[in-house]
Amino acid sequence: MKSWIFTGKSDKRDLLLYICKVLSGAGKKSLLVDMTDGRKYRYLVGNGKDCLPVTDFYGFDISDGMINAEPDSYDYCLYDLETMHFGSMEMWERADAVMWVTSYDRYEVENSAEWFQHLFHRWPQLKQIEIQPVFIRMVDSFLTPNYIMGYVEHLPIRWRQEIVRIPWSEFNEIVQMENEHAQTLRMGRISRTYKKAILSLIVDLADLSLPSTKKALRTAERRRA
Repeated sequence: MKSWIFTGKSDKRDLLLYICKVLSGAGKKSLLVDMTDGRKYRYLVGNGKDCLPVTDFYGFDISDGMINAEPDSYDYCLYDLETMHFGSMEMWERADAVMWVTSYDRYEVENSAEWFQHLFHRWPQLKQIEIQPVFIRMVDSFLTPNYIMGYVEHLPIRWRQEIVRIPWSEFNEIVQMENEHAQTLRMGRISRTYKKAILSLIVDLADLSLPSTKKALRTAERRRA
């Protein structure tokens, strides 16, 4: 079982959902664990109740962090982590990769930096952890990834040089909103750059070949349930 932590004070639900759906298209068994503030996923796959049990959603499972879903029974376990509970030390020690997902929004960037400071205060042994930056909703402006990284350069983190970039597209936002209200997970209309970023992440993290991942993406686009 491989486990990945996606952290940062940004709304990254669509990214993680799409990754899980593509992994499902590749025949992999995945679990997405909701450790967000307010447990956001329950509004998409549940009825807004306080607790989200292990729930099948388009070929993969979703649960909140309060449920023991036995991650070892899955091929991949993805954590959407932004709470101040930080999960468990075991979860961090077992993680095969950690991603910081953020937009250029200053609140998201600086709040994430504060979050990491609290994390290292609680568990100093995590200092010098390797983390992959993932920029979502990127827009054309004088701001650059290098400029944004200046807000977190003081942190005791080994940042991977490769930066994943997902340019903003109104179509991506429209698809996300329509999916949420319909409680579905269609991804055929998201932008080519978004799909390319998803493929890049999966190939890098899951050690799958690009041709097989592209095939899984096509399967995921066709899958209705």
